[in-house]
Amino acid sequence: MKANETTLRKLIQGDQQLLVPLYQRQYTWERPQLTQLWSDITAQVDVLAEQRQDAPSHFLGSVVLAPGPELAPSRSQWIIVDGQQRLTTLMVALCAIRDHLMAEDPTALERINELHLINKFQQGELRYRLLPTQADRTAFKACVDGTLEGKSDSLIGNAYQFFRGVLKEFDDPADPHDIARVESVLLNRLNLVQILVEKDDNAFRIFESINNTGMRLSQVDLIRNYVFMCLPTRGQHIYDEYWKPIQDLLDAKAMEQLMYLVLVLKEGDEAQYNAVYRGHQQLLLALSGDEHRIEEYARDLYRRARHLKEILFPADDMPFAGRLRFLKEWQASTAYPLVMRLLELREDDYIGDEEVDEALTYVESFLVRRLIAGVTTSNLNRIFQRLAVQLVAEEEVPQAIRTALSPARLYWPSDEQLREEIRSRAFYWQGRTVQQKLVLRRIEESLGSKERVDLADKRITIEHVLPQSMTADWLSELSNGGDDADLLHRQLVHTLGNLTLSGYNSELSNNSFVAKRKQLGQSGLVMNQEIAACDRWGKAEILARADRLADRAIAIWPGPEESGRRGSAASRDWTQLHSALAALPTATWTSYSDLAELIGSHPVPVGVHLASVPVLNAHRVLTRSGQVSDGFRWVDPDDDRDVHEVLRAEGLVFDEAGRASPDQHISVRDIAELLGLPIAADLAETEAAGDESLSPQALTALEQRFLRQLNEQSGPQAAGAVQRLLEHWRARGGELQYGTSANASCAPIIKVGGQSLYAIRLYPKSAEIPFGLLRNRKPFNDPALREELRQRLNDAPGVDIPVAKLELYPSIKNSQLASVAVFDVVVAVLDWFRAKVTASEEQEG
Repeated sequence: MKANETTLRKLIQGDQQLLVPLYQRQYTWERPQLTQLWSDITAQVDVLAEQRQDAPSHFLGSVVLAPGPELAPSRSQWIIVDGQQRLTTLMVALCAIRDHLMAEDPTALERINELHLINKFQQGELRYRLLPTQADRTAFKACVDGTLEGKSDSLIGNAYQFFRGVLKEFDDPADPHDIARVESVLLNRLNLVQILVEKDDNAFRIFESINNTGMRLSQVDLIRNYVFMCLPTRGQHIYDEYWKPIQDLLDAKAMEQLMYLVLVLKEGDEAQYNAVYRGHQQLLLALSGDEHRIEEYARDLYRRARHLKEILFPADDMPFAGRLRFLKEWQASTAYPLVMRLLELREDDYIGDEEVDEALTYVESFLVRRLIAGVTTSNLNRIFQRLAVQLVAEEEVPQAIRTALSPARLYWPSDEQLREEIRSRAFYWQGRTVQQKLVLRRIEESLGSKERVDLADKRITIEHVLPQSMTADWLSELSNGGDDADLLHRQLVHTLGNLTLSGYNSELSNNSFVAKRKQLGQSGLVMNQEIAACDRWGKAEILARADRLADRAIAIWPGPEESGRRGSAASRDWTQLHSALAALPTATWTSYSDLAELIGSHPVPVGVHLASVPVLNAHRVLTRSGQVSDGFRWVDPDDDRDVHEVLRAEGLVFDEAGRASPDQHISVRDIAELLGLPIAADLAETEAAGDESLSPQALTALEQRFLRQLNEQSGPQAAGAVQRLLEHWRARGGELQYGTSANASCAPIIKVGGQSLYAIRLYPKSAEIPFGLLRNRKPFNDPALREELRQRLNDAPGVDIPVAKLELYPSIKNSQLASVAVFDVVVAVLDWFRAKVTASEEQEG
C-alpha cells in the first residue's frame, strides 16, 4: 500500500470517480457527527479570517482506495475501502455551499459542479465524482443535481439540510468572504491520509480489519460485507435480485432479527443472538468459491425476509392474520422460529391456511395458559427453537405441535388446572400489562362484543372492580357474609375474576360498587355489562365470574393432550419449589439463590415462604456460602432442635466457620436435572457464581426496599433479569449504589476520582440511561462515545433511543430485560462501558 497526505481538492480533482462498493454499509452520520465536523470547520475558518499562516490545518482521518473495475488510462475509478462516511459528508457540504452561494452568485453552480462534483463529459452514473452505495445513490445524486431541496427522508438528505441551516446561520451580511472561507477550509484545510491499495490486495480484508478495530459495524453490516466479498462476479445481480428487496422489506432492527431467525432454523438452540455474524460466516465459508450456492443462500434470505414481513405486518386478507397480530402484541418473538417454519411449510404447499391457524392457536394457548398460571418464561426460547427444527412436513403439523408442547415438564396447564389458577392466582402480577390486556380482550371478543378494544389507547387500562385500596363502603360490602374483609381483599383483589378493561379507570377509582355498577353498565364492553348485572360484588360474585371466565378461556385456548401427562403442568411457583426440595438427595444442601433462580423469583420471597409454610427439607436450604441463615426458625414454634445438629446427623459436613461442604451442594442446574426440566440446559450456560450477600438475611435495608418495589412493579421475570444484571456486575468486581429517595433505585457504578460513574440506573419499573450526567464526565464527555453507547443499546430488539435524547435521560422498561436478546445486549454494554472508563483512567494515570 502507498500512503500520502492529501486534501479533498486534490482527492477529487480530474476526470475520476470514487465508488462505494456493495459490501459497505449505508451512510450513517447524524447530527452528533455533523455538529463535530462543523465545529472543526469553523475553527479553521477562524484561522483563515485571522490570517494565522503558521496555524496547523485539521486532520480529518484516512481514506483507503483500491483500483476500481473501470480503471483505464483515459479515466480512473477508485473503490473507497474506508472513509466513505467523511467523504460523502464533505461532498454533501459542497452541494450545500453551492446552493447557498447561488442566491448571490449564479456562477457558483457551474464552478463548484465542474471543479468538484461532476465529470462534465461523462454520461449516466459515471458523471458523478463520488458514487455512494446503491441504497444512498438516489438521495446523493439528487443532492448533486440540485433536486433535493426541501426533502430530508434519508440521512444524506438530513446532512444536506443540516449544512444549509448552519451556513444560513453562519453567513454574516457584513462579511462577504465568510462562506468562501468555509469552502476553502473544506477543500484545502481538512487534511486526509490517502492510502492506495495495490491491485492484487484483498480490498475487503483490509476493510474488515480497519472496521473491526475502528468504527463499529452491526452484525448485519458484517454479514452483508461477507456475502459480497464472496461474490466477485455476481454481486450486483444478487444485490438487485435479493439484498435490496430484503432491505426494502425490513428495517435495520428487523434485518438483525431475520439473521438470527435464519440461524436458529439452521442450528436450532445452538444459535446465539450475539454471535449471528460468526454463525453466518461459518455458513458462507462452507459455500465459498461457489457463487451459485451463495446465490441460493441469498435467495433463502429473501424468502425468510418475506415470511418475517408477514409475521410483523400480516395482511388483512391473511386467514390467520389475527393470530400473528396477537403474537406481535404479546411480544412473543421467542415463538418466531416456529412461525417461520410454519410459513415455510405453507409456501411449499405441505400445509394450508387452516393448518397454520390451528397450529398458531396451540402456540397462543401455550403462552396464555402459562401466563395465567404464573409459569416462568425463561426457557420459552429453547422450547420453540427445538420444535422449529424438529418439525417435519410429513407429519400432521398442528397435532405434532400440540403433542410436542404437552409433556408435563413444559407446564402447559390442563383445563382443570387453568380453572383453579383463574380462581386463585393474582393475575394482575403475571407477565406484562399488554399481555394481561390481550387475555381480557380475547375473552371480550368471544362474548360477541361489537366494540373493538384498542390496546394502544392509553385510556384503556385494567380496572379492579374491588379496588386495590379499601374504603369503608367496600369493607362493609365484603364483610356482609361474616367473612374477614381484609383477608378476602388480599385473596381476591388481583385475581382475574375481579379484573376488567375500562377507559374510565380514574373515574371509577375507589368508588363504591353502587357507583361503579352504574358506570360499568354504560360501557360498550359485554364483560362490564355482565358485572353491572350483579346486585353486589363480593367473594361469591368474584368467584362466579372467575368460573365464567374460565369457561371462556378453555373454549378460546385449547389445552394440551391429556394422555400420559403426570404431575401438575401448571406448576405454581411454590409447587415447583416444594418438588425441588423433595428431590434433594440424602446428605446434600441447596441455597435460597439456587431455588429462586429455578422458579424465576428472588432469595427474599423464597426465604419468607420457607419460614412460614411447612416444606419438606426446608432446613437444608442455606446461604450461598453454605451457612445456616441467621434468621432461620422452624415453622413449628415448639420445635427447639439445633438445626446444625440435625444437619450433621443427616450427613452434612461443616467446617470451623459453620460452612457446609461445597461438595455436598446441589446447584440450580443439578435440581433442574433431578426434576427433568428442559431449563437445565439454559442454566448450564447462564448460572453465575453468587455470594453470601444474596441471602435474604444479609441484604441491607436499601437493597430490600429496592427489591420489594422492583418485584411489585415489574413482576418476577423482570426482577430476576435485573438481579442477574447486578450479579454480573458484582461478579466482575463492580459496586452497586442504592438510592435513598422514596422511589428506590440501584446503579452499577465505577468510582473515578471520587465520583460515581454509571451507564444505567435501575428503578422499579424502568432502566434509565443518564446521558445528561455522562456528558460532563470523562471519557463520556466525548459526544462520539455517548453516541456509541446509544447505538450499542439500540442493538437490543425493541430498544430505539433517538438521537434527540443524547443529552437527556431516556429509559427502557425493566420488562424488556426479561428478553434474552435484550439482556445479552445490555450486559455487553455494561462490559464495554467498564472497559472504556478503565482505559481512560489508565491513560490519564
